Amino acid sequence: MDQDRQLIESDMDYIMERIMTTEEAAEAWGLSPVRIKHLCSNEKVVARKRGKTWLVYKNQPNPKQKESD
Repeated sequence: MDQDRQLIESDMDYIMERIMTTEEAAEAWGLSPVRIKHLCSNEKVVARKRGKTWLVYKNQPNPKQKESD
């Protein structure tokens, strides 16, 4: 594998370790995927939409805990 490809794959690994899908977020946070998408679209969690897919930042507080405060 050439050095450029290794650098790109390393960058991709770094990014992928820090994001999750709405389904993964739902499982991790104990909320439904629909609720996660609602939180994303209302900017209640850090996320970005790519096409039809929300990518959620992993290292943020569980929004379920915020809702119960």
